[in-house]
Amino acid sequence: MSLMMSLLNKHGLFTFLLLCGLSSMVSHAEEAAPSTYVELKPDFVVNHLADDARLKYIKTSISIRTDVNSKDLIEHNMPLIRDALVMFLSSRTTEQVTGAIAREKTREEAAIAVNDALQKETNLAPVKDILFASFVTQ
Repeated sequence: MSLMMSLLNKHGLFTFLLLCGLSSMVSHAEEAAPSTYVELKPDFVVNHLADDARLKYIKTSISIRTDVNSKDLIEHNMPLIRDALVMFLSSRTTEQVTGAIAREKTREEAAIAVNDALQKETNLAPVKDILFASFVTQ
């Protein structure tokens, strides 16, 4: 009984609840499948329109972050993924690919575009992230 009373004081209860919460977070993190990366080769070279109607180019090296269980799905649907990325990148404007903030937004939106294409084909959205190893515009 005295042990129960000591747990109910402010500090003991706070510590008890904190430890319970941390152990719950650790068990959820262990249940998630580990991530893996799929490198898309060859690199992408696409053109896009500049503001003055001139053609400009994007050359980028891309990897996809997914979970281990979805790696085969990504590799099996590579033509669909590459097409979605080419169409997405070629639709970007100069403002959408210039600067770190714009490229981050492009990266996030590219993941959505690939997941949308895969969702239509496989009813799954396995892409966690699109990563640019290089991103050059000219």
